[in-house]
Amino acid sequence: MNDEQIGDGVRARRRAWSRAVPGGVGAVVLAAFATAVAGCGSVPASGRSADAGSTGTATGAHVTSASDTAAPLASGQVGSRQDIPWARVGQGWFLADWSRSKPHSPGQHAHPSLTTLFLVDPAGGRYSITTFPADAGARGIPETPMAWSGDGQRALLFDGAGTTVLDLRTGVGTRLNWGSDMTPLGFTSPDGLAIIAAAGLNSQRLERFSLAGTKELTYPVTFTAGAKFWGGALDTPDGTHLVVGTTGDGVALMSNDGKSVRYLPVSPSVQGCSPLKWWLTNVVLARCGPKQSASGSQLWVVPASGATPTPLTARHPARGDLGDLNAWALLQGTHGAPIGTYVQDAGACGYTYVAKLGPSGRTTPINIPTTSGSTYIIGAQAGQLAVTYQPPCGDGGALIWFKPLTNTVTPILGGAMNHGSVGGAVMFGQS
Repeated sequence: MNDEQIGDGVRARRRAWSRAVPGGVGAVVLAAFATAVAGCGSVPASGRSADAGSTGTATGAHVTSASDTAAPLASGQVGSRQDIPWARVGQGWFLADWSRSKPHSPGQHAHPSLTTLFLVDPAGGRYSITTFPADAGARGIPETPMAWSGDGQRALLFDGAGTTVLDLRTGVGTRLNWGSDMTPLGFTSPDGLAIIAAAGLNSQRLERFSLAGTKELTYPVTFTAGAKFWGGALDTPDGTHLVVGTTGDGVALMSNDGKSVRYLPVSPSVQGCSPLKWWLTNVVLARCGPKQSASGSQLWVVPASGATPTPLTARHPARGDLGDLNAWALLQGTHGAPIGTYVQDAGACGYTYVAKLGPSGRTTPINIPTTSGSTYIIGAQAGQLAVTYQPPCGDGGALIWFKPLTNTVTPILGGAMNHGSVGGAVMFGQS
């Protein structure tokens, strides 16, 4: 395996957290992401979730206030943590860090400034959660959101050297003292009462921790034909099972206690597969590397039942496409007609871009108005893609809504909304 193939799931997350980043075929991708897996005959529900099976608990009961049911702020309006309408927080909301740093010329560095973590509503109203010092990175204080719990109450912040669990209602963080070799992969489902993490430089172990950082479980890491765990873990929505990436030609499905394991081969032509999201009910979207060719990663839809997987993107991609990283099926409204499938593609020299999937499985780059440099999809909703972009000079990144049908952009944070620079962002319920 080459460097792109080995551990790409973990490395992709690290690139995102360090701000270099934050992913007959057409008929398969017309439905939205799964809302449930329990009840499917091939993935029996155990009656408990990874949350319930863990010893972790929520960070405490919260008193309901009048602001919990208030209308969200309008575009550009600013509120405090106490103003957040928690009863309305959900799909279409964002966690993002923002600083006053402005774009600068090549070879120059922006002056450090305070970084604020905002909770942002779909219209672009923003609520300040907490603020980090200008020298946060040097002091090891986390500033970049990389995961959001399913109950909306907590975030995982990562600074490249350590992880903090942040209570979004109080702004109080708990630093996890679990060793420098741990890489958080996300919260457990459905509510986020525990954390899944990979251990070791090349992801030799997969473990579950409480919200306080206490190890609860070590999962199996060796599978069929010598395949080993190598980065990437995806809970079923009910938390009873998880799918993990392997060095082999497929992914592995296991119960949340790790006792029941089923290997799901993808194709003899691939190796190094990592689960990305639930593409359809009981169907995983996975990214796999080629076994022999020099082409980049390819996306596959993999039934958890063990049925035959189907390639989503072409084995031999279009020119300039050096790897397909993730995909989103976009619909008109919540349950409307399909608009198309949009893919996060890798280009040369670390450049990434948004592309549209064609009938042949090949992708075509999309020119998104007002953006510059690399563009990254972080979610999709109601006919729009949530996109961040990062100019070549580093600072000045922004978060926007992009509507492909009209080729229009609506600013959410940074850029034309409030200037400055967006470093990292996550969208609620998206992966």
